[in-house]
Amino acid sequence: MSSAGTSQNAAVFSAVEDNVFARIAGRYDFLCDVFSLGIHRLWKRYMAARMAAHPGRVAFDAASGTGDIPLRFLAREGLAERTIHVTDQCPQMLAIARRKLADKRVVFSECDAENLKSVETESVDLYSISFGMKICDRRRVIAEAYRVLKPGGTFFCLEAAQIPVAFIHSAYLRYMDWCLPLIGRLAASGDASAYDYLLRGVHDFPDQQAFACEIAAAGFRDVVFKNLTFGIVALHEATKPTK
Repeated sequence: MSSAGTSQNAAVFSAVEDNVFARIAGRYDFLCDVFSLGIHRLWKRYMAARMAAHPGRVAFDAASGTGDIPLRFLAREGLAERTIHVTDQCPQMLAIARRKLADKRVVFSECDAENLKSVETESVDLYSISFGMKICDRRRVIAEAYRVLKPGGTFFCLEAAQIPVAFIHSAYLRYMDWCLPLIGRLAASGDASAYDYLLRGVHDFPDQQAFACEIAAAGFRDVVFKNLTFGIVALHEATKPTK
C-alpha cells in the first residue's frame, strides 16, 4: 500500500496527460473483447446481477466508459423503478454510452470518479466501478464512493486481481507481458497507451485482501470479494455503515 499522501494509481495514468480513451472510444468495446477473449462479458453480467439484487433505487456507476455495466444492470428484470447514473470524464466514451442506453431510467453526466463534486453527499443507494479503479487514485475514488453512498448503501468494484496460486499468477503475468503489447498494437492501430496502462495496472494493482483492507480503511464494513476466472479479476463488495 502506498504511504499517506501519495497516489494509489496502479497504472500511473493521467487523463489530463493522455486522452487515450477519447482516441480509442470507437474501438473500446472491440478492445475489451480482444484483451479478455470475450470473458469480460461474463464478469460484467455477474456484477450487474449482484447490483440488481440490491434493494436500493438509485445506482451510480463511475467510470462507465461505453456503458457496459449499466446496460447489463438495466436488462435485469424487476428494475422498472430504478435509476442509474452513467458517468465518465471522457465525453467521447459517454457519447457511445448514450447510443447504447436510450432508457428513461438513465441519467448521464461527465464526472471524475476522484472528485464527484456535482454529486450530493449520501444521495445514492449503490455505487459501482468496473475496471476503472486501476487507472485512478484508489484512495480518492473510494473516499468519494463512501461520501455519496447513503448509510447502508453498497459499494461494488470489479477489477484486476491476483490468481491465488503464485506460480500460476506469475505465468499469467508473463503471458500478459508477451501477448498484450502484440494484441494491443494490432487492435489499437499502434496506439501504445491503449495497452500500456492496462499492463501496468494488472501488474501493480493490489491483491484481493490488500484491496479489501484499503476499502475497510475508508470506513466500509462487511468487505468481501469473489474471485472470477481463477482470480484473474475479483468483485469486491462493501457496505457503508448505518448511523
